[in-house]
Amino acid sequence: MNQAINLRVTGIWQNNDKGVVFAGVPLSGYKIASAKQIVVVKSKPEILPMQPVTGQHWSVVGSVEEKPVERNGFMIIELHIEPTKCIVTLPETGENFIKFIAKERDFKGIGEVKARELWQLYGKGIYAILEHQETDKLQGIISDLSVQSLFVGYRKYANLKHAHWFAEHNIPPAVTQRLFKHHQENAVDAIKDNPYKLLTFGMTFVAVDTIARRKFNIRVDDERRLIGAVECALMQRVSKGHTLATHRELKPLVSKLVGNKPLATRALSCSHVGGAFIYGEHGTYHPTGMLVMEHVVAKRLLKLKAVNEWGHSQDNAYFVATKDLPFPLTEKQVEAVICAIRNAVACITGGAGTGKTTVLRTVLRGYHHLGYSIKSVALSGRAAMRMYESTGFASSTIAKFLREEPLLEGAKNLVVIDEASMVDIATMYRIVTHISSDTRLLFVGDPNQLPPIGAGLVLADIVKSGVLNNTELNIVKRQDGSTGIPEYTKLVQEGIVPPALSTGNIRLHEVSQQNVTNKAVELYMQSPESSRIIGATYKPQHGGIDIINSRCQELCNPAGKRLEFDLYGQQHYLDIRLGDPVIFTANDYEAGVQNGTLGKLISVAQTEEHFGVVEIDTGAEVRLTQSLLDSIRSAYAISLHKAQGSQFPRVIIPLTKTRMIDRSWFYTALTRAESEIELVGPRGILVAAIGRLGATDVRQTYLSVLLSND
Repeated sequence: MNQAINLRVTGIWQNNDKGVVFAGVPLSGYKIASAKQIVVVKSKPEILPMQPVTGQHWSVVGSVEEKPVERNGFMIIELHIEPTKCIVTLPETGENFIKFIAKERDFKGIGEVKARELWQLYGKGIYAILEHQETDKLQGIISDLSVQSLFVGYRKYANLKHAHWFAEHNIPPAVTQRLFKHHQENAVDAIKDNPYKLLTFGMTFVAVDTIARRKFNIRVDDERRLIGAVECALMQRVSKGHTLATHRELKPLVSKLVGNKPLATRALSCSHVGGAFIYGEHGTYHPTGMLVMEHVVAKRLLKLKAVNEWGHSQDNAYFVATKDLPFPLTEKQVEAVICAIRNAVACITGGAGTGKTTVLRTVLRGYHHLGYSIKSVALSGRAAMRMYESTGFASSTIAKFLREEPLLEGAKNLVVIDEASMVDIATMYRIVTHISSDTRLLFVGDPNQLPPIGAGLVLADIVKSGVLNNTELNIVKRQDGSTGIPEYTKLVQEGIVPPALSTGNIRLHEVSQQNVTNKAVELYMQSPESSRIIGATYKPQHGGIDIINSRCQELCNPAGKRLEFDLYGQQHYLDIRLGDPVIFTANDYEAGVQNGTLGKLISVAQTEEHFGVVEIDTGAEVRLTQSLLDSIRSAYAISLHKAQGSQFPRVIIPLTKTRMIDRSWFYTALTRAESEIELVGPRGILVAAIGRLGATDVRQTYLSVLLSND
């Protein structure tokens, strides 16, 4: 039997697409009903009007199950409810208002003392003051900054009636929040006007189409539906890395969404008028946002191209930079240094062992002598750290750089983008709009590596255009004791199968697909401290990242204590053990971790503030808060995308039967190794991968055309 429970939220355990679990104290008449009870709400995301936050008041309706649990020596009753309806409410009593304002993150800078003073002065009338933003009635009580914080925080809750409307229409709270941020109080009207706007905020076409046709009676031939289908089809192309589509590629996608070919033809016609895309002169369809970003980036790069200077100052800087080098630069390296110092935008490209790091270090010494402020950035934290270690100049992640103050005109700034092959067009657009028009740019990387996860091919397009100054370091110098890796990778990059698949420090262990996992784990156990397994996919039974991680843990860390913790009186655990290598899979800048940050679990002790401790690869310690628990996983084996930008002394590569392992994938995996490579699997998979065009070769982008057409 359903019943209604009112509660004040005290904590959130889970908040993702799979479900939301939060807990709170039960309220009766907006007072705590019992100190011996706690409410645990387990909900589907789509029925929530907003994301739950500590301090909020909720009314939930559903079947309730009572569970007695012991906590700190006392018995309490947990009321577990899977709600059919959820409503967020505002507190109606003074004490609850005070706690609501003082503890809710949306009301910054207002503590209990000031919140109590406001309630004592106005009571429930405070809501009318906030609704009408009567600034004069709050001045003198709290600061002007706190007044604005109060207005902004309240606006979120003033939209509750709209949030409940979205929940009734099966629109997830995460989408609702993004809608409110963009459309504010006009969010409901915007969706009533065109429900297919929901596509822009993260919903699938099928989900939006179902809502539009059932809730708003949209016809199958409605132009809003047809335009939405084209936008969705273009987004599918963008999600695969392309920034454009041909008619041949786009029409089948649209046809599948709208239901038939005649409607698809009409959709492509009306979408052009509606601005969903821009039709190119070569018969290509360009998502408007993608084309704008490519145009802006091309315009900025071409403007910098015009700056070319060499005089006494640059000559002296070159002399200082090359003085006291441990060995002379090659002719190509000299060319690269001079090109980078002379030009306001330049590229240094090349594969492993060609001397990119030596050239970069020399270039930065020259720019430092010229009085430039050097901003060295890379997409991954590990790559940024490695750049600092190899050049001696401070470096940071691109994300951190973009959070800093923009670079101003007139200052002598150089921005170095290392591992530039990983940078997509959206990130490059953010960089060029964050820096001044006279900030110099230096790209360093290898365009033959795996393309960016996001859409675009910035570095590869720059090189392909042949318009900007690029020095390719393509000579690998063999030395005594060479690993053989640079020579091997150069052949792979050119699509040539090496004469010997095992050579130097590269060893092919030919085993059947069924034995790939066992062999990879066996090799890992020979040298765990120096090894990392780099795989293509997570799920395969033979050679998949998940099964390898599980097997490595069983054999390498059988006695490690599991990460277990108590939350709301329930025992939970993650399948990670003390001493396991781990990886974070989401950004949390406050905690100091990014998607791809590697570390080691060094504590599983639970305190009031955290559930364990990870020592990350910079040496810093990260305390595992509740929000971090969803983003940590075992990392004996990691994906190549997570490894890109990093290098490890010894790399083990399981060869699994998937088209993902193509030439660029294999080449990039090889270049993650500093000194040793272990290849595990059938010879045929390796040979086929080298012969298969890489993802970079088949990705469709427009930046190179824009650069070339200037």
